[in-house]
Amino acid sequence: MKTISLLLTFCVLELASMSAAQDAATLHQRLTNRDIIGMVQAGISDGVITTKIRAMSASNPASISFDTSAEGLKALKAGNVSETVIEVMISPIQSQPTVITNGAAMTLDPNLPPPEVGVYWKDGTRYVRIEGQALSQTKIGGKAGSMFTYGFRGLHWDAYLNGPTSSHILKERRPVFYLYVPDGGSSSDYSLMKLNKKGNRREFQIGSLSGKMGGGKAGLKPDKEITFAAEHVGIRTYKVTIDQDLQPGEYAFFMATGEQVESTGRQGTGGAMTGRLYDFSLPE
Repeated sequence: MKTISLLLTFCVLELASMSAAQDAATLHQRLTNRDIIGMVQAGISDGVITTKIRAMSASNPASISFDTSAEGLKALKAGNVSETVIEVMISPIQSQPTVITNGAAMTLDPNLPPPEVGVYWKDGTRYVRIEGQALSQTKIGGKAGSMFTYGFRGLHWDAYLNGPTSSHILKERRPVFYLYVPDGGSSSDYSLMKLNKKGNRREFQIGSLSGKMGGGKAGLKPDKEITFAAEHVGIRTYKVTIDQDLQPGEYAFFMATGEQVESTGRQGTGGAMTGRLYDFSLPE
């Protein structure tokens, strides 16, 4: 009996020891004030820290254990933890803002860009808006070729952007974009193309003019277009992926809004496209 009693005592102590070890390991895995202060001292940005807190809270609320009492907040402030991070420590669940559209409230999806028409580049967890501009500057190209062929070779309409490079600099060779299209629109209204750099501007063809052998028409130059896949992921929202690495250079999404007919007198008539441009640059 004495031997059995000793064995039972040993088993109880062993189980208690194992349980204590598991509790200690679990406690060690939890994110605490000390961990946050350590990350701040290591130079990790507020954005990364808050993303870590929210990710751990979403996957398992028990994985974070913050002291946000008055004394805990003083210690965090003394550790140079920003108020932005402290606010997320107090309330890790990210609220979803609402907007009013057509008199109705709509909750924004944090996994999608804001509901504002345009093109967005997915930079990590951020959606970077690429500002658009109306196509307003055009010129006639191919004059020399037409002159030397006595008008048998047609002219073409070129749109151009001032400046040798875009102000939107992308970091990836195969970026992911999101399109929030106008009401009634779709991703098929957009084209992606590479721009020609000429001096202090960037150009692309938007139509052709008739020579003596035929008529002109509106349209982009096919060999400059880049194919992409567009997945409908939300209301008026498309995710755009490219199946090839883009080479360094100047690019733009072009959203066609219509066509116009241009007249050049002796050279005949031709068409040109109208629309909006969303340009970006991929550096070397």
